[in-house]
Amino acid sequence: MAQSAPRLERSNRPSPPPKGAQSIHRALALLRQVAKYNQQGANLSKLARKADLHVATAHRILSVLVSEGLVTHDPVTKLYHLGLELYHLGHAARQYTVRDTFRGAIERIANLTHDTVFLLIRSGNDALCIDTVQGEYPVRTIVVDVGARRPLGIGAGSLSLIAFLPEEQFEEVVTVNAPRYPRYKNLTADEIRAMAAEGRQAGYVLSDGLFHEDAVSVGVPIFDFEGNITAAITVSAIRSRMGPRRRAEIAELVREVTRSEGLSP
Repeated sequence: MAQSAPRLERSNRPSPPPKGAQSIHRALALLRQVAKYNQQGANLSKLARKADLHVATAHRILSVLVSEGLVTHDPVTKLYHLGLELYHLGHAARQYTVRDTFRGAIERIANLTHDTVFLLIRSGNDALCIDTVQGEYPVRTIVVDVGARRPLGIGAGSLSLIAFLPEEQFEEVVTVNAPRYPRYKNLTADEIRAMAAEGRQAGYVLSDGLFHEDAVSVGVPIFDFEGNITAAITVSAIRSRMGPRRRAEIAELVREVTRSEGLSP
């Protein structure tokens, strides 16, 4: 009687990842090690050892990460650091996180004011519009589109992102952006400083006819619980709806809504 073939037992051990996936795992392991030692930098042998990789393998993967801008390599010190591309990726992720976090608040503000509301964040020396909600008032003002960038200081929300910073930080931005300001109705750095001073005194920044002659906007900085400016909310309407009393009321409404939403102290 013939013997039956031996029965193969199924192993409980996980299958090794496909070759392509293995390379991704190794690249991420190296990237984490570069991040861990980013402040002082790390050389190839250290990164390979910490990631449990052969030096040749680590060098090959790091070369790709360098070419993609995720990692930098100093040819003099031989040290690796995180690259600028990671900053851009992280900033893009933050953009969507902030937008989702503030969406309910700006919808409430638009419903209460019936005007157009914009959400802006800082991106380097620019202000970036990341969301907008239109109110129900029949005459609407669209002064900036989602995704649009302007120099920090130009526009109510843009200026409110820096006007309430410590003086040294405010001046640093204004000095860098000074050559760009004249593109916007020949504004000067001194005029930006004057508008910022008025904004600090009022508690909000006013933009009157800067982008459209009949549009008036109120920009309010939003602070987190550590005192940092996380975003700015702008409410924009036609001039006839934006008298001095209503401007102050809108600024206070923005603060009340963000507080009630747990977005500011």
